Amino acid sequence: RRRAQPPPSLVVHPPRALCIPRQQGGANCYCNDCVAACYYCDDKAKKAGKRNTSMTCAEYPEAGASIACWLLGDMRITKGKDQLRGFKMSEASPLCRTYTACCCTPMIYIGQKFGPRWRAFNLNCITNAKDGTPYKPKEMSNVMGKFALKEAWDKIPADQPKHSLIPLHLVPRVLAVIFIPWLFPRSQVTVEEEDKKIPGLFIDASTVREIVTAETYVKAGVKVPKVLQSAKKDA
Repeated sequence: RRRAQPPPSLVVHPPRALCIPRQQGGANCYCNDCVAACYYCDDKAKKAGKRNTSMTCAEYPEAGASIACWLLGDMRITKGKDQLRGFKMSEASPLCRTYTACCCTPMIYIGQKFGPRWRAFNLNCITNAKDGTPYKPKEMSNVMGKFALKEAWDKIPADQPKHSLIPLHLVPRVLAVIFIPWLFPRSQVTVEEEDKKIPGLFIDASTVREIVTAETYVKAGVKVPKVLQSAKKDA
């Protein structure tokens, strides 16, 4: 896997995975959007002559995106805010993903309206604060196989968990994290005024102008979403 100069320092403290207190979890996501987003950032780095830290979980084509999730209350950015650049997978998408301006490394993924209390990060960028070694979640699954390219899905080692969507035991936890803020408004995370414009964390996704095209999905080898198919025809 390509490695690069250290991207902006995003400190997550204490390390706690998505709605799993005292445990570290992660996943390799094979959905069309995540695979295309990986290709988009890697291709951007290649064209710019830069070496990034790819988000892919393996070096074969159409491999999934390796992510780890944290609650917003457990994280803070200590430096590098000015290096984060936002992009979306379609004009209407409520999700702002990010890469770094310095080396085009994908950084912050799923979040915004879909996950008001958590964010997903490029697992390949995360290291243990004590010794700088790669961070390895205690729980790791391959998810969204329903959307995966068969050739890529079949290359996953037999001893690794594989799920058509997400593990069933995580469904109630994920739903709780998504809907609790709407049911209990006071549980919303307080956002500092200076952080509201940080791409991928709190910025209004409707203001993001860098948008992936249908061509990226085609080159990534995955299905083009209907919203981009329509946009291509209108153009």
